[in-house]
Amino acid sequence: MPKPILVHICSKCDAQFPRWSGRCESCGNWGTVSKDPTDVSGDTRESLTSDVGRQEAGGRKLKVEAFADLKSAEYATAKPTGLAPLDAVLGGGLAHGSATLIAGEPGMGKSTLLSQVALAMAAQGKKVLYVAGEESPKQIGLRLARLASVVPPTLAYLDDTCAENIAATLADNKPDLTIVDSIQTAVSNQASGEAGSVSQVKTCAAILTQAAKRSGVPVILVGQVTKDGDIAGPRLMEHVVDTVLSLEGDRTHRFRILRAIKHRFGSSDEVALLDMTERGLEVLENPSGALLADRSDAPGSAIGCVLEGRRPLLAELQALVTAAGYSAPVRKATGFDTARLNMLLAVLTRHAGIGVYDKDVFANAAGGLAVRDPAADLALAAAIASAVSKKPLDPKTALFGEIGLTGELRPVPLTDLRVKEIARLGFSTIILPAASKQPQIKDVELKTCRTVRDAIERAMR
Repeated sequence: MPKPILVHICSKCDAQFPRWSGRCESCGNWGTVSKDPTDVSGDTRESLTSDVGRQEAGGRKLKVEAFADLKSAEYATAKPTGLAPLDAVLGGGLAHGSATLIAGEPGMGKSTLLSQVALAMAAQGKKVLYVAGEESPKQIGLRLARLASVVPPTLAYLDDTCAENIAATLADNKPDLTIVDSIQTAVSNQASGEAGSVSQVKTCAAILTQAAKRSGVPVILVGQVTKDGDIAGPRLMEHVVDTVLSLEGDRTHRFRILRAIKHRFGSSDEVALLDMTERGLEVLENPSGALLADRSDAPGSAIGCVLEGRRPLLAELQALVTAAGYSAPVRKATGFDTARLNMLLAVLTRHAGIGVYDKDVFANAAGGLAVRDPAADLALAAAIASAVSKKPLDPKTALFGEIGLTGELRPVPLTDLRVKEIARLGFSTIILPAASKQPQIKDVELKTCRTVRDAIERAMR
């Protein structure tokens, strides 16, 4: 009989090694390679690579069925949760037997949001099972009491972190919703490593997802994400679950954005803009107005329009330009991509005659908003030009458009939605790319430009 092969496994990245070492050669973490080897017999590996071996491994013939015989009409309609922002992002509610992962950094309000979902569904008389992993049932009970005066009797909890036990309880009780908070605390006997490791997270997510599909009970998993991109984060489970939701924001600000990164049952373009209050997460009825409530009319400030999903938002882009205190100028951005900022500075120097190569430049998206839309290029460029010239822009002027490397202004999608949102907030002038669609809005002047130099000159008049 061939000699068994000994394999050592890293609990962080799941890498395998023939011998133990103090530092994982794959992820670089110390003390994560298991000292207890996993036995992988050589004859088993050889048998699995042959056709005969695959037949002898326990496989059996199954009946093949036609899709036309499936009665899936009753499962096609999503069931509302009763929490408006979540239903809007999910396209109506939770699908039958779906597995949903909600991810976000610690402190974003994931547990608060799911507590609100649990209370909303239980208030409708539906059975909700809350699996307590990170917090004790008493801690969760205190949060529920803070969010609601009365906790419905149909809202129950399970104080266990074993994935097999959770799946068995789910199949036996058949609740209308199961919440697992969080998947990083779940453990399985089928995987090695400690709770939160790669193997445990992937195995537990697969077990709970299969349990949801077999029983028809929707399951929501909470996934923690650290700022350094911990490898045990939700990206390991994106291919396993049906829907991935992300709760984003700045912990120092009260605004949050709930977006769908992946959604098998509908569109992933919808987002919900939320406000963190003492009563939980509430919908922002006028997010653009909230973001511009404390806007500044000083030099270095410009108003742009960005898209979150299909929703236009007005954001204040700020810039500060000062003489470099050291030989190498400092370029930093908050809420904006630093690489994008450096590209805009190079374009402004080369094609707009705004010399900032020897200046410290700081950019900021006010209100804690993380700006990813290239349409914010023109507003940020105008803010930088205003800071350099020390002249404020017209407070009734807004700008949007993508800037190319040759200094041209490129059109951005959904121009009509952006223009309507800007007009709704009372702006009288909009500067936008010439190739953009130009809707006619009463009492709003549209100034179209082909280059960034032309746009800045019009904005500085």
